[in-house]
Amino acid sequence: MTVNNLSPGDPLQIGRYRVLGQLGRGGMGTVHLGESPEGQRVAIKVINPEYSQHEQFRMRFRREAEAAQRVRRFCTAAVLEAALDGDQLYVVTEYVPGPNLEEAVRSQGPLRGSSLDALAVGVATALTAIHGAGVVHRDLKPSNVLLSPVGPRVIDFGIARALDTLSGITGTGEIIGTPRYMAPEVLRGEPVSPACDVFSWGCLVAFAASGHAPFGGEALPAVLYQVLNTEPSLEGMEPSLRELVAYAIAKDPRNRPTSQQVLDHLVGRAAAPEQAASSVQTAWQQSPPATTATAQWQAGPTERHTGPGTITAPAAGQPARRKKLIAGAAVAAVVATAGGVGLYLALSAGGPPSDLRLVYQDDFTQSGNGWSGGTYEGDSRYGYAPEGYYAMDVDGSNSVLREEAPVPFVTAPPATPDPSASPTPVIPGRLLLGVDIKIRSSTGGTGEYGLFCRGDDGTRATRYEFLLDTAGNARIRKSVNSAGGDLAKATPVTLEKGESVHLQAECSGSSQGVQLAMWVNGDRVQSILDSSPLPPGNVGMVARVGENSKSSLKTSFDNFTMHGAVQGSSSSKSQ
Repeated sequence: MTVNNLSPGDPLQIGRYRVLGQLGRGGMGTVHLGESPEGQRVAIKVINPEYSQHEQFRMRFRREAEAAQRVRRFCTAAVLEAALDGDQLYVVTEYVPGPNLEEAVRSQGPLRGSSLDALAVGVATALTAIHGAGVVHRDLKPSNVLLSPVGPRVIDFGIARALDTLSGITGTGEIIGTPRYMAPEVLRGEPVSPACDVFSWGCLVAFAASGHAPFGGEALPAVLYQVLNTEPSLEGMEPSLRELVAYAIAKDPRNRPTSQQVLDHLVGRAAAPEQAASSVQTAWQQSPPATTATAQWQAGPTERHTGPGTITAPAAGQPARRKKLIAGAAVAAVVATAGGVGLYLALSAGGPPSDLRLVYQDDFTQSGNGWSGGTYEGDSRYGYAPEGYYAMDVDGSNSVLREEAPVPFVTAPPATPDPSASPTPVIPGRLLLGVDIKIRSSTGGTGEYGLFCRGDDGTRATRYEFLLDTAGNARIRKSVNSAGGDLAKATPVTLEKGESVHLQAECSGSSQGVQLAMWVNGDRVQSILDSSPLPPGNVGMVARVGENSKSSLKTSFDNFTMHGAVQGSSSSKSQ
């Protein structure tokens, strides 16, 4: 490892870390090797000043950095801290010794056998942990995977999304990322979702197996055309792994498995990230890839291009069946199934449903997107805050706030449809809601906050509520005409004071009733089947304190998402 390679302009101290050397420089910033006062070596990514001077970038960077710190440490370089204020923005992560995947393949050749299988499982494990925290990597590529002595480690997750806010500043048509590893929908300017990372996973595994990216071309227009229109080149893999990678690289994101489903298929069971990470480490240490131990990590640049117009891509065909993959010492096998639809298996018991498509999202960076509040100011109770969140404040005089999400769905089709009007889609019967919530202040007694579904508030409240409270409890509540109560005993949860919490809520109708479940920072805390379900209704956010009490609660809601069953897919049949 090369150290003491600092130039005269490099800093000697960043925050509380002593700078030992420069690890690399990319399009977004410079990465330094640092050392904490306790002697721990770290990687410090300092954001370039041309980005940090923009307030929108700073808001998005804060949001992404805080979310990245919630990612569980399975096959990732954990984010230790982040400087989110001041002139210099930076992120501190665990230092991972070893070359990146791109360097290793270029110098030693493609990975084979159990080394390739362990890489595939390790990166899928990392994506499962990343997506479980509500984060999208956005720039997964070989230079963002480090080959450590104990297995592959994914770095730089989520932070690249902050660059999305600069599209209006840096020019129309600019592509931020590495096009040959980017999903077609991203190249077309569509919203980023976890499915984009799954596409990148497939491209990365294909590169590791063959030594070249699955989509060729030298000039940018050629690369874009290949990704959007041609089938990938998949070489050097056993048939079962090749078929799984082909699913992951489907042009249509609806035809891709989720990261959890990829992981489940690679290890042959419903896999928890911690179990998969342990298996990867064992397999990696028993049969490590040939790498140069002294290679210096070069931070891969985030490429920036001004591209041509987009091209509409047809959906890719799907392979017909899969065979068993023998993955080496501790990494198990892909389970054989008879048909392609078998790829979409049920989730593990503890995880949220991941066979649902992202159908609505709002990070509240821009106001006027349909929520009822205006600009949040000192005397406001709710609305868009300049810092990039949605504020909801309640007290004893105004004890409840309910904000209906402006999703592009109706709760029921019209009784007498107008044949000349464009039909508005009906809200899916299977839903997964998500939001990041932070308590800005709380006084007096207990307050509660969270999400709701199947809402119908005319003059009296009817809805399911998924609530956290300031006493550290989670519960699911049913209300009919403003009367009701908890559907199960409240569950104690650990909530760090002053930290955001990622709340997810499932609301899925079936012939037996409606399945209700909630997750806090990726851990399931409640699950209930209501056999007397409420009818379909609105979704949104809620905050409450005791009526006429002396309590007050100020909350910040951010990154609201709604996933739903795609009409006509196998996952929509339970609506």
